[in-house]
Amino acid sequence: MKRLTLVSLLISSALIAGMGYNMPSYSDFDTDNNGKITQAEFENAQQKRMTEQAEAGKMMRNAANAPTFKDADTNNDGSIDASEFKNHQQKQNAQMGQRNGMGQGKNR
Repeated sequence: MKRLTLVSLLISSALIAGMGYNMPSYSDFDTDNNGKITQAEFENAQQKRMTEQAEAGKMMRNAANAPTFKDADTNNDGSIDASEFKNHQQKQNAQMGQRNGMGQGKNR
């Protein structure tokens, strides 16, 4: 019984992690580790992720709708701080969930 519970827990964790859409971390973008993401860092990291996903054979259905630097730089200071990044990812996660029918209840 314990083994079944452990397997169920591992599978559930994997599914929940998959629902995060493999979102990158702040450090994936803040490549110089100065606490700010510049537009160049953002665009380079975004291009790197897209290239890695394409090389892995993943479908690039919404590549044209990828977020821009301005989408995340909400205070328009020319850089993205950790708070802006976190808020942007939460927004992206919510939008991805809506596109995939999550959170729609049984009566879609």
